[in-house]
Order: sequence, then C-alpha cells, then structure tokens
Amino acid sequence: MERPKFKKMMSLMSLFWIGCLWLTGVASADSSFVLSPVKAVEEGRGYYKDEVKPGDSNEYTFIVRNTKDAPLQLKLYPADALPAQNGGRSFSEKEQKLSLVGSWVEPQGVQNVTLKPKEERSFTYKVTVPSETTPGQYVGVIAAEELIQAEDHQTSPQGQQASVAIDVVNRSGVQMVLEYQADQATHEMSIDSFKHDYVSTGHSRLTIKLSDRGTILEKPKGSIAVRDSQGKVIYQQDYTADSIYAGTTADMVYIVNDKLLLPDAYKVTYTASFSGKTISRTFTFQVTPEQSNASKESLTEAGKIEVNQTVGEWIELHMLVLVLIVVLIVLIFLLFLWLLLLLWRRKKEKKDTEEQEEGKVPVTS
Repeated sequence: MERPKFKKMMSLMSLFWIGCLWLTGVASADSSFVLSPVKAVEEGRGYYKDEVKPGDSNEYTFIVRNTKDAPLQLKLYPADALPAQNGGRSFSEKEQKLSLVGSWVEPQGVQNVTLKPKEERSFTYKVTVPSETTPGQYVGVIAAEELIQAEDHQTSPQGQQASVAIDVVNRSGVQMVLEYQADQATHEMSIDSFKHDYVSTGHSRLTIKLSDRGTILEKPKGSIAVRDSQGKVIYQQDYTADSIYAGTTADMVYIVNDKLLLPDAYKVTYTASFSGKTISRTFTFQVTPEQSNASKESLTEAGKIEVNQTVGEWIELHMLVLVLIVVLIVLIFLLFLWLLLLLWRRKKEKKDTEEQEEGKVPVTS
C-alpha cells in the first residue's frame, strides 16, 4: 500500500513544479545545481521576456550554482521550447536538432562545465530574431543537465535479488519569451493523427497529435469521445491542455481505465477549442479479438478487471448479431415444422388414395 501513496505524492509534486516557470525534465529529487536568470529577473518572473522586432539581437545571462560540497559536471545548451505530454513546459534534448527559437541562439552546441563546490558562474547567450519573423510569441530555452550515475547494488549473502540501477539525467531550463506584435499573432491549430495501443497493464491508450500551427502559444480545451459500431459512447473525457508552443506538436494521451474495448470498429471524435475557435476531427480504429483477449488477460492479471464484468457488455454490443442468430434459428425451426407438415399431408393423401382404391374393388360371391 505504500507504493501507490508514494506515486500519488510524486505526481502532486510534479504538478506543482510544472506550475512554475522553471522547467524540469527527467529530474532527480536531490538536485545538485540551480539554473536561473540574473537575480533581478529571478525575483520577478523567473524567466526572460522581451518585446522584439525582426533583426533584433539581445543578450541574456544565466547563473548556474553548484549546491553541493563536491565538484559538479554539467552540460549547458540552447533548446527549443516543446510541450510536455498533454501540454505543458518542456524542452528539447541536447541531441535534438534545433528548428525553432533554440536555433536563434549563439553559441550553439553543448558546453561542458565543471563547477567547484558551491561555485556560481554566469553564462551569456545572444538571441538574434530572424528578419522574416512574423507577429507572434516565440519561446526558447537555455538548459542545463547533469548525469547522476546509478550506484552498483550487489546481491546480498542471503541470495536476495539486487535491484536494477538506472542512471538519472537531471535537467532544468529557463525560458526566453520573445514577443513581436503578439496581439497580431496567428491562432491556428490542427488535429493531425490518432493511434490506439495498449500500456503494460492492458489498458487502452489513445494518442492524438495536436499541433500549434500559429505563431503564439495556445492552451486548448476540448473533449475526446469513443463510440462503438452501435453509436454507444464507450469512453469520454474533457481536457484542458497546458502550453502548446507555436510550431510544436503535443502528444495528447488518454488511458481508458474503466473499460475493456471488445472486438469492434470504433470511432474517435476529438475537439479542441482555442482563442475563440473550435476544430474537430473523427478517426476510426479496429480492435481485433486477439487484441481484446490479450488486453483482458493483462487487466485480469493486474487486478484491474474481472472477466465476468464484460459478458453483459459483450451481449449488448453484439445484440444485433444475437437477434439475427435467434431469427435464423426460428426460421430453421419453422422450416422443419413445414417439412413435417408437408410429409404428414403426403402420407395422409397416400392413405386416402389407397382407401379409395380398396373401396372400388368389386365383391365376388
């Protein structure tokens, strides 16, 4: 019982940090460093924000502080602001090719930094706004990360299995928000694609690619609804997304926690409302008997569902097929009765004919 409580606590902590303008990637609970803008900005917004115009070049200074009593190795690099899953603040990995505001930053590439215990050091980056930039809001990130190597765990003398050790990458970033006539920005989004698959527990996972094709950040609201071939709503969920940056695509992920999707053809309707506009798109997908059975087995093993919970739903879902089968059985039964009746009539006619022929035979003395 302790494990679910721990996971719930960690989820709440994650939501808290997402609410801040500090950006955290795959982070360690015991961070060894702090990345921040200069003190005056840190005490205000905690990130840089400027009004700019095409061709402008601005410099931004970032402070990195080692909070430990030991030397610290970091990697510092510019990054594109990217949405987290279901929207939210994140940024590109250091290996990713930059295509948005991160590509406006100089110097490019990764800087390897070694800080002495408790050392604080500043780094300055220059951002040049391209001359072809159109009105909108553009967000870049300066990121820092450390690699926390896992400690080796040996098997105990009692023969207990050692736990798996995993290296942890602790990432943090500070945004640079550049606005050029933001009130004239283009507001446009698109619902690009849909995918249905399964998570390890057997639950169905629905993933929508939702793109911001405008020139300013959007925080859309909307809903997703799944209907079976009979039009019955199997799953429905409203959502409020966090930040989806201009020129980026968010994975909008939904887990069907309380339903086993039975073999059938399904329709998914997805809507998104943003800046006074609403878009919608419908997708279809098929669940095969093999997929449904595998999902049911995983859900049952995980204690998420009982097998007998799906019988009534299966009957309701396939009611039309069952009715047709019953009608077919009735027709076969009626045909059988008709054949019996026909056979009886023929026998009766034959008997009557024989009796009539016997009555015509003359009696001799």
